Amino acid sequence: MNLLQKIWSNIRKNSRANKLTRRQQIFQELSRGEGTARQLADRLGLRLTLIRTYLSTLHREGLVKSTGKKVGKEQVWRTKE
Repeated sequence: MNLLQKIWSNIRKNSRANKLTRRQQIFQELSRGEGTARQLADRLGLRLTLIRTYLSTLHREGLVKSTGKKVGKEQVWRTKE
């Protein structure tokens, strides 16, 4: 099972118990639709700095990527499939 499959498996398992980690919440929200860090912060009700930190981690791990589009000065992100 690759890393992406493990994350999806954990998301499905934990969402039933409503115990998603912040990282999983951000990944799940991006799977619903692309967005900037600011848009994700608004949708999830989390601090922008927290979102940016987790996006950076998810990007390093190869789970999310930039779409190449920008909203203002911010990159638009999506899950990598």
